[in-house]
Amino acid sequence: MGKRSIKRSLLLLASVVFIVQLACSLGAADNGETQPVDDAASPDYAATEQALKATQDALANQAQQPTREIVATTAVPPTQVPPTPVPPTPVPPTNTPVPTATQGVITYSSGDTIFFTDFDGVSDWDAEWVHFSIPDDAEYIAYKDDGVMHIEIPTTNTEVVVLYEPLYFESGSDVYVETSFQNMGTHNINNISVICRASEEGFYEFSMLSGGLWYIWYYDGATGNFRSLNDGGIADLDYDAPHTIGASCIGNSLTFYFDGEKVKNGTIKNSMLTEGWTGISVYAYEWKDVKVDFDYFGIMAP
Repeated sequence: MGKRSIKRSLLLLASVVFIVQLACSLGAADNGETQPVDDAASPDYAATEQALKATQDALANQAQQPTREIVATTAVPPTQVPPTPVPPTPVPPTNTPVPTATQGVITYSSGDTIFFTDFDGVSDWDAEWVHFSIPDDAEYIAYKDDGVMHIEIPTTNTEVVVLYEPLYFESGSDVYVETSFQNMGTHNINNISVICRASEEGFYEFSMLSGGLWYIWYYDGATGNFRSLNDGGIADLDYDAPHTIGASCIGNSLTFYFDGEKVKNGTIKNSMLTEGWTGISVYAYEWKDVKVDFDYFGIMAP
């Protein structure tokens, strides 16, 4: 199992970058300030009342939310730089337009599938995926086999991050990332997230909690701390059933999706991070022995 500090892992990965340029352009800068985005131009009091009730219902069922004050350890430079691998060419599903290539740069149109896996087999696990814990000395299990990616956390206050290594999206590249998950342990108290723009600078994390609360987190790679950028709630959530969780990172606009739908008031604007890898994560707070299976992972041009 890999147990590396986030800075060491991400610095090591910087030498194996595969650049993907998307057709969508970067949105206007906002100097890093987080700004909420209204879902409608005029007040929608009924929708607001429903959103407040959903949040209250979720709060009533949710255990105390973690402060996420996790301190990163000092990075240790790698002793040697591995040779740059030749990344695989993304194979779009049937009926998906084939992207065009200009001078070695692959360009995608909106709606194109950039990468998709149903976790069948283990041949690419060590070559294409990197995983680590926060804090970096925490115990965990992560592997890919028999059509699932399995993450198991036997301890509390531990997050496990898994990133898809071959695709690094440079500044100006927009992505939509999605995964399907199901809790497999004896309890379902955890956070399950998708990640975009992960680098040594940090990452954005779109996280769903078992009680129905959702958060958009900013992880600061320099300080090792998490900061909530936006949050809300989904009422009557059956967290034991299979679900999908997704996120779009388009310019400075960040949007949270759950079961294929954008969550109410789930879009904000923030420009602290502009490039990086995508991936998934699982967080065990005060309940240990978290077990989660992921059925697929996909990246699309939004």
